[in-house]
Amino acid sequence: MSKLIWVTGLAGSGKTTIGKGVFQKLKEKEVNTVFVDGDQYREVFGASGYTKAERLVVAKNIVKLCKFLIDQNINVVCCTISLFKEIHEQNKKQFKNYYEIFVSCEIEELIKRDQKELYSKALKGEIKNVVGVDIKYNKPSNPFLYIDNSKKDGLTEKINLICKKIL
Repeated sequence: MSKLIWVTGLAGSGKTTIGKGVFQKLKEKEVNTVFVDGDQYREVFGASGYTKAERLVVAKNIVKLCKFLIDQNINVVCCTISLFKEIHEQNKKQFKNYYEIFVSCEIEELIKRDQKELYSKALKGEIKNVVGVDIKYNKPSNPFLYIDNSKKDGLTEKINLICKKIL
């Protein structure tokens, strides 16, 4: 039965880096595995809005895409901010092999990393609708696995820990 590995966390937390590592290891064992990333989803499907309502639409559509793939016996490693409790709860009910991985990182560290300049621009008031600044982030209440990525160290160990738990 196919798996959904749902890697969630704030922008810059390292969820995509960790998710790609998990994807590569899983794909070595099970070739019917794909990688879905929230940013790539937006690029491919033209989802451009970032308000809370627009983010909810995107989140629901990402879930639909994952279900479409899983129904075809394809494993999915999905990396997305996923700030909605209702999405987490829906996933837990809908998918039998659902593994929610919460990649945590302190906001102070995210502001330091700020590769996309989201946090710095939001804090200056230059942009709006940034999760963790002016949109509240609802951390997953009961994730399958919690990964503290406040320090950029131990990437291989974090990936191996996740894979050990899901394979």
